[in-house]
Amino acid sequence: MRLAIISFTERGGRLNRLLCSGFGELGYDVDGFEKRALGKEESGREEGCQETRISGTAYVTESLREWTGKAFAEYDGLIFVGACGIAVRAIAPFLKDKFQDPAVVAIDEGAGFAIPLLSGHVGGANDLGRLTARLSGAAPVVSTATDLNGLFAVDVFAKKNHLFLSDRELAKKCSAKVVAGKQIPFYSSQPVCGKLPGELVFFEEKDEFLRQPGLKVAVSEQRFFGNGEILYLVPKTVTAGMGCRRGIQKEQLFGRLQEAFFAAGIFMEALEQVATIEKKKEEEGLKKLVEELSVAFLWYTGEELGRLSGAFSHSGFVEETVGVDCVCERAAVMGSGGGALLFSKQAGEGITVAAAKREQKLRFDW
Repeated sequence: MRLAIISFTERGGRLNRLLCSGFGELGYDVDGFEKRALGKEESGREEGCQETRISGTAYVTESLREWTGKAFAEYDGLIFVGACGIAVRAIAPFLKDKFQDPAVVAIDEGAGFAIPLLSGHVGGANDLGRLTARLSGAAPVVSTATDLNGLFAVDVFAKKNHLFLSDRELAKKCSAKVVAGKQIPFYSSQPVCGKLPGELVFFEEKDEFLRQPGLKVAVSEQRFFGNGEILYLVPKTVTAGMGCRRGIQKEQLFGRLQEAFFAAGIFMEALEQVATIEKKKEEEGLKKLVEELSVAFLWYTGEELGRLSGAFSHSGFVEETVGVDCVCERAAVMGSGGGALLFSKQAGEGITVAAAKREQKLRFDW
């Protein structure tokens, strides 16, 4: 998490530097800033430095609005050392929603209270506020309903387990249902560690889960068809194995991949990496595809793929050409660490695609 801390008085500056030191020791990438009138002994610049430094913090010459606008784009979390009103007025013009805004915390210069103001769950402001309080000796003031009542928060669970929320409105409905004291059916395609919170009712069988009415929560790489509304928490665990004829363009590869995922009900957000045979690692279309999708690119030798045990599709032509009977299925399974195939070889227009998923253990006991 990249943090910016800003203060407005000499006393606040001392707390600013204390927090910078504490967060730095914990491994955070943290920058300190001060916006205040300087005394004569503080007003000089270090030789060769373009900005005034105050014992390790940078002096802000631009307006607070300008500074905040830049900080919103550059940092994951902002800590204002001063009155809540200063922070609220500063951030107001830049607010979007809790899924995009950085975490914002306000702490008074006397280190009495640390108050998460924005993006408490998804942005991590509640945890940042608690940590700010611990480092400074302040009391944390957390106001979100699920935290106050010690209840399950689906967005926090998703963030800590690196899961994609399929529908923001359903996530809000889920929190409202939990706060109202109602239980929510829960299913996971991945193993779960830790004690399940009382707000969830776990179903091991997918069919039984789907028969439950109303809002449900599912950890899954694939969409289901069932009663009621389903909030999907999508793990990034899918490897797409791909093979192609020489010279295939990126657009063709993407279209075939998207078509195959759609037919199997797989979320594109579940895609973690693309795998192929070593002979295709310099294929320009594949290289551009993984770059555009921002996923990892893996390749294996024909010998490595051939040694993989399992029931795979067979093509005499492919075996004669690259030395192994099936590239896409074997590459998908090998890339996923021996995971299960989600769909077998889909071929067309000189492109083959298969997909497999690796195991990711989910935790409720953070």
